[in-house]
Amino acid sequence: MAAALGVPLFCALVYVVWLPHGNAGRSAWFATKAWVLIYPLFFFGLIGLGGLVRREKRENCSERWPSWRAVILTGFLSGLGIAMVGWLMVLTPVGDIVKANSDNLVEKVRGLGFATKGRFLMVAAFITLLHSAMEEYYWRWFVYGHLRKMVGYWPGHLLCAVAFTGHHLVLMSVLFPLPLALFLSFLVGLGGLIWSFMYQRQGTVVGCWISHLIVDAFLMIVGYNLIWPGG
Repeated sequence: MAAALGVPLFCALVYVVWLPHGNAGRSAWFATKAWVLIYPLFFFGLIGLGGLVRREKRENCSERWPSWRAVILTGFLSGLGIAMVGWLMVLTPVGDIVKANSDNLVEKVRGLGFATKGRFLMVAAFITLLHSAMEEYYWRWFVYGHLRKMVGYWPGHLLCAVAFTGHHLVLMSVLFPLPLALFLSFLVGLGGLIWSFMYQRQGTVVGCWISHLIVDAFLMIVGYNLIWPGG
């Protein structure tokens, strides 16, 4: 778990702070995604596939999981709700501060080589559809699923949320003033808590992924409009 919690933060420091430009930064970014995908594979024998391709086994066999319809609806509504809150924030002074610092986002995107519209849209599609699934697979199924067995449910929720927030805080800190970076990272942590609670309640990452997908789609739209105002 130490490696699972720490490596994404370390890689974020590499590609965001220490080597933010050129092949080194891109390599660190891709290495992070490879780690998220591959590292949990070494533990399938211990964890099993419950929560991924099927429901987990309940400790109390008399309790039933929510229906798949409820899982999908909860994922959709929670993602839409979070995105609506984000949209309302865009209309507040927070949105003005974000816009005022959009040059930092443009520089970061250019440094990673994603500054053309075509490349940005490809990366945005990857983040929205696949990366959101990878993060739920890693942070909720693997990290939280393991932590709750080691330290209990509540400490597991909190530790997973803090670690999930860590690499996002690194990115926020170079894009925005520190108070805003801390506030936005706090919101990321709340999102992580919501999704780990959903996973615990539903026994599957499907609902978490749908919710995460919608939120990431909203963020990619915001990012696009910041980089190319007016389209």
